Amino acid sequence: MSSGRENKKEKDGDQTASGQDSTLRLDSDQEDLDIPKRYAASLVIKTGPKKDAEYSITSGRTVIGRGTGSDIIIDDPAVSRMHSAIEFSRNKFVLKDLGSTNGTFMDGNSIKQSDLVHGARFQLGAVVIEFALVEKRGESVYVIE
Repeated sequence: MSSGRENKKEKDGDQTASGQDSTLRLDSDQEDLDIPKRYAASLVIKTGPKKDAEYSITSGRTVIGRGTGSDIIIDDPAVSRMHSAIEFSRNKFVLKDLGSTNGTFMDGNSIKQSDLVHGARFQLGAVVIEFALVEKRGESVYVIE
């Protein structure tokens, strides 16, 4: 007899290993911090189907993955449903792998966690993503779209 979760996977055609359901881990000892207004952070897709798309990072935790439960959806079969997360904690941005099947890579190396700085590039499946961080100075900030 199968559970409702397994039936949903079969209906959705999801081929991800069932162990993937447990990959989202919330660190209970970390505060959910909002990003200070002095920072503007975003992700730019450098390779893949959504090349040049830009996504603003507006919360203290942003999940990247293939599944609809992710904040940023990457359409690549090598990307897990909840593959990695960008967290703002202790006054810095951190990239964390969420136990993905194929790993998160930075500079060609598999990582579990890595600090992010402006211009840092990481890879999920075949998709390369660049982290952009701008520190706003002064009171007047203009956004040009």
